[in-house]
Amino acid sequence: MDGVVTHHLRAETRRDLAAWARAIVQGCHAVAHSLREYTVRCTWQGKACQLVVNHEEGFALYSAGTRGSAGNGVSPGSPPTPLWRRSFDKLKMSADDGARLLWLDFGGEDGEIELDLESCPKPIVFVLHNFLSAKIHRLGLSA
Repeated sequence: MDGVVTHHLRAETRRDLAAWARAIVQGCHAVAHSLREYTVRCTWQGKACQLVVNHEEGFALYSAGTRGSAGNGVSPGSPPTPLWRRSFDKLKMSADDGARLLWLDFGGEDGEIELDLESCPKPIVFVLHNFLSAKIHRLGLSA
């Protein structure tokens, strides 16, 4: 199944609606904190890759098959080196075509990065928004 499944809910009062909304947001934040990172297959510049969105560190792109195994690091057994890494605060804009492409714009000389996710980008966009929301919420509570 591609995309996001939609459900319609009804609340009898504004207070019920506020309680539902609060529970959904708190649940999403709790999942973001426990999940820590989300990995999705993609193609970047014609190469098979894995995009990793980490709750704290932001984005990292690895060559397919190198993450989680000893591989492309500097020495045998060293952790793999990402093709690129960007923190959340560098993200200026994101967009998708609703079908398979995701664009991430970190500004600077990189410009816009195009990733072919080979499926609907909505789930990764949902995860990204929840990670950012949870991070902002946590920073607001600790500031």
